[in-house]
Amino acid sequence: MGGTALSVLTPYPAERVEPILMDEMTAEGLIRYEPDPSDWHSTDGLPYGYHLQSPDAETDPEELRVVERASGVTMRCDVGLHIFVSNVGGRPALARMAQRVARRTDGWVFVEFHDPPAAELLHRLADAGRCIPVGDAVYLDAAAMAAWIAHPDFHVIK
Repeated sequence: MGGTALSVLTPYPAERVEPILMDEMTAEGLIRYEPDPSDWHSTDGLPYGYHLQSPDAETDPEELRVVERASGVTMRCDVGLHIFVSNVGGRPALARMAQRVARRTDGWVFVEFHDPPAAELLHRLADAGRCIPVGDAVYLDAAAMAAWIAHPDFHVIK
């Protein structure tokens, strides 16, 4: 399947995260598809969705331990946000939702880069919030994710 996904690790349980996630999808202007409550679409028809799962379902165990050590709490939920088509224009909305969910749930957004992030970029993100580098990717807290969204080189891949 094509598209783009962002993941938010949070110490909140899924039943506490889901209403927050729905609030943020609505705030972004998305409309819920009633036959399947995890499917949403934008006013211009872009299909979005989400899933909630155990944090160790797709996250490398060592990465999970690094995030938990940095945050001082156990991660209890992995929020997967998706846009189901390869549409660059829909990616900023995905990023904004992930950032707001992270802010409201003390979460961390997993961000992959086109190229390994430069030290200057990592420093800028760490100055804005908390940034945990893992290979060619990072986990960003809500403040650092907001800085990434505002950065001129902002992009979302996956």
